[in-house]
Amino acid sequence: MGAVPVIIAIILGLPVLLLALPIDVAFRVEGIETFNGQIAICWMFGLVRFRVRIPGVSKSPRAPKATKVRVKPDKRSGRPNVLALLRQAAFRRRVYRLAADLVGAAHLRRLYLRMRLGLGDPADTGRLWALVGPLNAVAQNLRDADVQIEAEYLDPVFEFQARGRLLLVPLQFLILAIGFALSPASIRAWRTMKGHHA
Repeated sequence: MGAVPVIIAIILGLPVLLLALPIDVAFRVEGIETFNGQIAICWMFGLVRFRVRIPGVSKSPRAPKATKVRVKPDKRSGRPNVLALLRQAAFRRRVYRLAADLVGAAHLRRLYLRMRLGLGDPADTGRLWALVGPLNAVAQNLRDADVQIEAEYLDPVFEFQARGRLLLVPLQFLILAIGFALSPASIRAWRTMKGHHA
């Protein structure tokens, strides 16, 4: 075997090997009036350690002038696209499967999550909850997890508090993401979203 094939094999195999190494992640994040937190990452069996601080970003309901320009396009093209996806039973089932696969791949050590969300319109929030509600029910049965998600039907809101520890293998998540993106249900959902946008 010549030197060139060996070099090519090393170049191609090294990224796969690095992605297969587990990453220990401890996190604490919240988004109520501001979005902030901290993530501690340990990789390559402790050889690489660092912390990532998430700075506070204001979520004031008083939006700048530029937001007013986006209200009309969002209402006509953005939100209907998302809601159109939620109406597809096959896509919802594929999302549930992805969520279950991601939870399994995350190798939860512990998790605490409190979340409150709403779109400001009861009908739209109800459609969103048709997707999130079953995920919330599944989360109640997770080991080492304390999860509670609530719907807010009157006001637009997205608030959460989360902390925990995970053991992630990036290669697993990459394979799951590719499988989800290329699944027939996702492809049909993408075409539907494009059709509503047009």
